[in-house]
Amino acid sequence: MVKRLERIAHLKRFQKIINTLVKHGFGQLVHDLGIEDITRHLPFHLQRKGRKDVKELSKAVRFRMVLEELGPTFIKFGQLLSTRADVIPPDYINELRRLQDQVSPFSFSQVKEVVEKELKYPLDVLFENFNEVPLAAASIAQVHRAILPGGQEVAVKVQRPDIKKIIAVDLAILEEIALLLDKYTAIGKVYNFSGIVEEFSHILNMELNFYLEGRNAGRFKKNFSGEKNVYIPHIYWSYTTKKILTMEYVDGIKLNNKEGLINEGFSSRKIVENLSKVFLKQILWHGFFHGDPHPGNIGVLRGEQLYFLDFGIAGNLSEEQQQNLGRLLMGFLSRNLEQVLDAIMNLGIISDVTDRKYLRMELERLQEKYFDIPLKDIHFGQAMHELMEICFKQHIRLPTEFTLLAKTFLTLEGLISELDPGFSIAELVKPFGKEFIRNQFSRKKIAFNIYKHLNKYLHLLEIFPERFISILEKGAGGNVKFKVEVVETEHLLNRLNNMVNRISFSIVLASIIVGLCLMLQFTEVTLFRRFPLAEIGLILAAFMGFWWLWSIIRSGRL
Repeated sequence: MVKRLERIAHLKRFQKIINTLVKHGFGQLVHDLGIEDITRHLPFHLQRKGRKDVKELSKAVRFRMVLEELGPTFIKFGQLLSTRADVIPPDYINELRRLQDQVSPFSFSQVKEVVEKELKYPLDVLFENFNEVPLAAASIAQVHRAILPGGQEVAVKVQRPDIKKIIAVDLAILEEIALLLDKYTAIGKVYNFSGIVEEFSHILNMELNFYLEGRNAGRFKKNFSGEKNVYIPHIYWSYTTKKILTMEYVDGIKLNNKEGLINEGFSSRKIVENLSKVFLKQILWHGFFHGDPHPGNIGVLRGEQLYFLDFGIAGNLSEEQQQNLGRLLMGFLSRNLEQVLDAIMNLGIISDVTDRKYLRMELERLQEKYFDIPLKDIHFGQAMHELMEICFKQHIRLPTEFTLLAKTFLTLEGLISELDPGFSIAELVKPFGKEFIRNQFSRKKIAFNIYKHLNKYLHLLEIFPERFISILEKGAGGNVKFKVEVVETEHLLNRLNNMVNRISFSIVLASIIVGLCLMLQFTEVTLFRRFPLAEIGLILAAFMGFWWLWSIIRSGRL
């Protein structure tokens, strides 16, 4: 541990972090983690006593103060933790939500230096005009308005000088602290703080790569290419690098400018309906969603067309996660407890101490709370947050995508309540969820899934002869030893014969279904000009399948 710290040139920063923890009353934690023993071998002084006035404050408040004092990286880490209700207690969550990413802008001379270094040309050659005063400033970057030589107005996002090095040092120290928490604390052994820091490091490094942000914007633009009510700004790739992002400047009204929206005569109800539909499409249809929908990142153009900015944080759901999420949403809204329970168990990482019976009881309490509430009064983001708190109690660690999604819903519902308090996104979730379920059982989707899984079995059949011959050759050469104990030979042979027959039948049945689905998709084959051949074939295949299952059930060997 000492060698690792000495290898990293951040001893002063490490000292600052430890002393800040002690100052705010976390001296016992420093002692429990064994940091005092480590620092005896390091060339700096460790603060021994905390401030007297902090004793009256709760641990959650003091933890927030620590993060604020340690600066941008730790503030962002706290903001990530505020979304992890499955890991962090509720009082800490409420306090961490108060963290704000507010910093002073860096100088124009530094902006000029970064732009010219990245784009390899003088600033006045690259741009006809470049506004020295930033439109906005944050911990990682700031944005300037500019005009390209062709006259196009653009917004140029410029990364802070040396921010990557500063963040790398902080991340290295966070990794060390997380390792100690995992090793020496009971909560660390359950929740794997090293994994959370690794997740945070991944998110932060993605935010630092503006080229990836541009690609996210391009993906959103492609997903909504046929949508008239959504606009994604164009990315100028010849003016974009890992530290510079140049996108089309959009002159609209941000959703945080409520007065401006009213003056332009925009309908708040239409805006929130469009906004809700756009996000439900992102989540349930595309599996790719904007992870930071605060009002400064969304605006309205003429015709009440929504536009989106800042694609640094985006959620990416796998097909399996989409399916479980759809089942979770529909199970919650239809009060189907078993469906919710199964979806959670499939989504999360279950620990050894998770009690399914107790989890069911907690879910029943949550269901009772929302049972008699009309859909329009359900705050979906809050319900998801409460669900994550239940997972915290039961030591179920949810995937990053789900926690980001819960945060997105909370932010979105907060924005909607500001614009139109009488509207609820839950009213739209149910019809969208039903459509999602219908799509999962569409002919095209079923045919695709059968084809996808059949490919696996075909591959297995393809490689089987070669593998089998290889085993036989090894056996002939004396390289393989078999130990076989045969009991009731005739009975075993009968069982094997039945098993082979069932496998053969299932392969033939699957092949028939795939063929018929492909016929349905690409042709219109009919029998006697009136009866659809493919549909009749599917019905017969279904009867065969049911007969096959019934025979297995009757045998008692399902």
